[in-house]
Amino acid sequence: MEWVPLAEVHRGRVVLVGDAAHASSPMLGQGGCMAMEDAYVLAEELNSGATIEAALTSFARRRKPRVEWVQQESMAVTRMQALPAGSRVAALRQRGDQVTRARFGALVAPP
Repeated sequence: MEWVPLAEVHRGRVVLVGDAAHASSPMLGQGGCMAMEDAYVLAEELNSGATIEAALTSFARRRKPRVEWVQQESMAVTRMQALPAGSRVAALRQRGDQVTRARFGALVAPP
């Protein structure tokens, strides 16, 4: 099992962050990074002056696309690792740099 999808990460004034909200496989090494991003975005939203409930709703809406992207990319790496070694090595030799830049480049953008 890679992760348990949650329909919502907050209810009322309670919010889940990090692995409690969106654990994924370790294939991208993003668990700790995602938790720090959650804290950053949550602080921004709480500082916005909105009500706590509105801030948490906005936090969840902002984080969802990035969380889903990291989970999908993590699964893509998992699928690649499952390929026969010869196929995997050939693919990486041919397009490894391009794939790595595409996969990790998006992580440089602000959360």
